[in-house]
Amino acid sequence: VGLARAAAGHGARILTRCRAVSSSGLVDELTGSSFSVQARVVINATGVWARTLAPSLPLRPSLGSHLILPGSILNGLCAGLTIPVPGSSSRYVMALPQHDGRVYVGLTDEPFDGPIPDVPTVPGADVDFLLGVLNSVLEQPVSPSDVIGSYAGLRPLLSAEGATADISRRHVVQVGEDGVVTVVGGKLTTYRRMAQDAVDAAVRSSGLTAGPCVTTRLPLPGAGPGASGPRRLVARYGTEALAVHALGSEQVAPGVTFGELRWGVLHEGALDESDLLDRRTRAGLVPADRSSALDAARQALLRTQGA
Repeated sequence: VGLARAAAGHGARILTRCRAVSSSGLVDELTGSSFSVQARVVINATGVWARTLAPSLPLRPSLGSHLILPGSILNGLCAGLTIPVPGSSSRYVMALPQHDGRVYVGLTDEPFDGPIPDVPTVPGADVDFLLGVLNSVLEQPVSPSDVIGSYAGLRPLLSAEGATADISRRHVVQVGEDGVVTVVGGKLTTYRRMAQDAVDAAVRSSGLTAGPCVTTRLPLPGAGPGASGPRRLVARYGTEALAVHALGSEQVAPGVTFGELRWGVLHEGALDESDLLDRRTRAGLVPADRSSALDAARQALLRTQGA
């Protein structure tokens, strides 16, 4: 969301709830209407869905799963644990305490076969694996019934021999015969270099002109010195923390305030409850938290959209 806001601030037009069905055809998933977008060049940066527009890509998706535990289960753990996976010299399971008192445990790295889901889920085998490694260093074991939430993601790894955990995280930029520029692979920590390489390829292949890339010195919204406000909001929103706090300080779920929900509608393009609870805040990661915040999300949408 921060990237989209930064791009919009530099002139980009952001379209959500639109599905690309070809290199130029889009479908509005709210109304069902189809339309086309004319462009000198198209960049396909859709992760594990990249083969929709570039079917020849040698992708090997990998599933990464996380579990969420109440902090009380681990006696108020206040420092992260890094636990070696038995039998491996390069894999670890981490238990990381969060600002809301929960502990995130992850993550797995397993091959994923079959159709790519919109929202991947955590399989039972991953729950057993993560708890098994965690319990190897605990005096009191954690059971599956202690897990209050979970989430998973898919890595768009480039196909290679061996275990997915050992596959290089390098990225590749490919220009197809139809002119579509596709970027895949990489990691979240290298996203700026991936973007630079993809845009450079787009400029070269299409004959566009552009000045020097500025991503290395371009801050995201909220980044900067002098941030003030509630500590948790500063950690999440930076210099925008006070503006978020001014919209409402009532806690609607652990680690989520009403002001954050309103901010999501006003400044982050949230259109419905799922946007707010599942994609702008982390309330949706724990089903009980999602339920408790649902009415507040609806109120934020009504109040803000009606303002």
